[in-house]
Amino acid sequence: MRIEVNEIDLIKLLKEISLKTKIKSYIVGGVVRDFLLGVKNLDIDVVVEGDGIEFAYILLSYLKGDIVVYEAFRTATLSYDGISIDVISARKEYYERPAALPTIEFSNIYDDMARRDFTINTLAYDVIEEKILDYFNGLEDLKKGLIRVLHPKSFIDDPTRIFRAIRYATRYSFEIEEKTHNLMKDSTENIRLLSADRIRNEIFLILKESKAKEMIDKLIYYGIDKVIFDGITLNTQHLDTVYVNLEIELYRFLVLFYYLKEKDINEIEKRLRINKIYLKALKDLVFLREQLNCQNKNIRKIRKTIEETKEEVLKAIEVMEGEKAEKIIKGKLTVKGKDIENLGLPPGSLYGELMDNVFEAKINGIIATRDEEIAFLKKLIEKLKKGE
Repeated sequence: MRIEVNEIDLIKLLKEISLKTKIKSYIVGGVVRDFLLGVKNLDIDVVVEGDGIEFAYILLSYLKGDIVVYEAFRTATLSYDGISIDVISARKEYYERPAALPTIEFSNIYDDMARRDFTINTLAYDVIEEKILDYFNGLEDLKKGLIRVLHPKSFIDDPTRIFRAIRYATRYSFEIEEKTHNLMKDSTENIRLLSADRIRNEIFLILKESKAKEMIDKLIYYGIDKVIFDGITLNTQHLDTVYVNLEIELYRFLVLFYYLKEKDINEIEKRLRINKIYLKALKDLVFLREQLNCQNKNIRKIRKTIEETKEEVLKAIEVMEGEKAEKIIKGKLTVKGKDIENLGLPPGSLYGELMDNVFEAKINGIIATRDEEIAFLKKLIEKLKKGE
């Protein structure tokens, strides 16, 4: 096994540090799993049987880069040009109640692997012995392509593991082992115990994935959508599309809730605690979508919304509505107030009305290019000057 960071062999370096400090260290979890699957993984987890922060600072002295320290858990994260290394103190975890954050107790590598979610994530590479430790038959499940929990209370202790089971199964085209599948079905109601922040995080992790549509379909299959978004319809059509220069999570979030009713916007805000940017984008989406089918369109508000909204909103509408959306989407004006002033009309209340007229002409196909917008404006201003 070989992992390079800043052209340094990380495993050799960890071995050197472990031998010098007498602190055992291990590469664990997802990076081992993905190495064996031949999948690139830039998020590296290192578990040490000792003080994770102390070890992280020693590692930092060799690799340089940035570090963020989490005192309560004695862990730290080192970052280098897209590569992240979490250095973790080996620990046990106890859950005082379902869905609660765990209480921790520092321990050894076996106990740290025993607290993990699925067998395929319990693989650890011992950098001193240069071998893989497999306490829970993770290698066998990896070969068989199975997602299997370690114990029957796993989804009760941490319901976010239900989302993770779906992500891993879909991402790697694995099967969810039968008992694990049944435990998931029996535990979906526990998702209600999770905070809005934790649910939002899991949904957004799915929206980043290349198979987001299939993952959301599986959420729906397990009835998780009803637990989180009771009565709100999720859309999976076009969910896997990706566009350069767009924020993928925001775009897919808008596609996911494309058919949301205006009355349910506040419900989504509450259930996911979305930020102001996402909330405004969602409101803009719902407004513009409804205006497509409106006989008496609110030209002023449509124009202003299109001018101010995020590109992800316009792309979501374009993708979902096709030609139907072109009149509104392509109506976005290139002319500004300065152009009106340059045509000889001093700033004033008429600017808004003139812009509305140009916008309406554009969405009705009368004009299309910037030159045509300017020419149309010029005619309107000339009429005004003549008192028409």
